[in-house]
Amino acid sequence: MIQLNEDNSGFGENVPDPEEIRERYPIEDDSDTLEPFVDEYENREINTDDPEDIIHWAQEFQISVDDLKSAIVLNGNSVKEIKKYLSV
Repeated sequence: MIQLNEDNSGFGENVPDPEEIRERYPIEDDSDTLEPFVDEYENREINTDDPEDIIHWAQEFQISVDDLKSAIVLNGNSVKEIKKYLSV
């Protein structure tokens, strides 16, 4: 279960440094080999104020909650952008 901070965001003062995350998780561009895929969730946003939504999307992407939070810090809360970042 996710531990919320006083501001209920789950991030609080422990927001990861985007540069450190980029170094740990480099992005490979494989857009030329990807096939188009229509996803009904594509235009949805992850509600960072709702711990259950964060947990749901972490499970959906098969990553940890912390990794999802890092991806959100780097790319915003758009499901489409997170999917692109994770190359899912």
